[in-house]
Amino acid sequence: MYRMQKRLIAIVIVMLVGAGSAVAASTAPRNTARPTISGTARQGELLTADPGRWSGTQPMTFAYQWRRCDANGASCSNIIGATARTYTLTSVDVGNRLRVRVRASNDAGSGTATSLPSAVVAAEPPKSVSLSTSQSIAVYGGTVTLFGSVANGQPSEPVTIIEHQLPSFSGTDVRTVATVQTNTEGSFTLVVRPVTHTLYRASNGQTTSNTVAVSVRPRVSLMRSGSHRFVLRAFAARSFVGRYGVVQRWSQRRHTWIGLRRVFFTRAFPSVSPTITSRAVFRARLGGARIRVLVPRSQASPGYIAGLSNVLPA
Repeated sequence: MYRMQKRLIAIVIVMLVGAGSAVAASTAPRNTARPTISGTARQGELLTADPGRWSGTQPMTFAYQWRRCDANGASCSNIIGATARTYTLTSVDVGNRLRVRVRASNDAGSGTATSLPSAVVAAEPPKSVSLSTSQSIAVYGGTVTLFGSVANGQPSEPVTIIEHQLPSFSGTDVRTVATVQTNTEGSFTLVVRPVTHTLYRASNGQTTSNTVAVSVRPRVSLMRSGSHRFVLRAFAARSFVGRYGVVQRWSQRRHTWIGLRRVFFTRAFPSVSPTITSRAVFRARLGGARIRVLVPRSQASPGYIAGLSNVLPA
């Protein structure tokens, strides 16, 4: 029994000595490969720190401090609040280099190491906005698609579309149509419905695009209302009363349209705002020949170009 007790005591002593050796073997962090910085050194870009390689007892935690240096990577100072693993470059960083200081810690202590300097931070490239249109002429009531892009922009960047109606329309000739956001490629689209000759521009708040123009034709409709009796209507945001359209007949022999007579608009009445419907009534007996009505540009209301009706048999 006595020998067994001595053996147990010896085992306990060995275990305690082993545990003490394990504690004594715990070592503080020591840097073996310095921290590094990845990312593009340009205003607005994100830099990411890698802590490098460290020897020492695990587990180990890391803390970061970004430092702004001069163009040679010297005379560095801490950037207040920049203690995350990542850092977004600002305008203050332009022309400077950055370093990151890493502190590694474990139960045995801590150690620090600093990265090599980054490249000199470049300024954010200038942004530019461009704009184009699916068509330069629209019929009143129709739509046009605007296409645009922001060079050197960011996804989901807001872009404001502005229209300028010519000539001045209802005292609100310049107004904001909508604010859209760019997609991942920096592009955007918007469907617009011009009611008169309109200029469009796009702006991201820093720069403004080129101007695109859309001309508008009045929507001209020709209907039969009785035997050889026709009703001509012009739909626009302005009245056409006192102006005329030219009745044309198709010449099968000449393969062209021939002007016959003028038809004046005599009445106008409002429709769904801002539409105004102008009306003219006339008779034509042409033995079944095809007819149409042309409203020439000289007779279009301000802000409109020539309009052309559908074709009907007379």
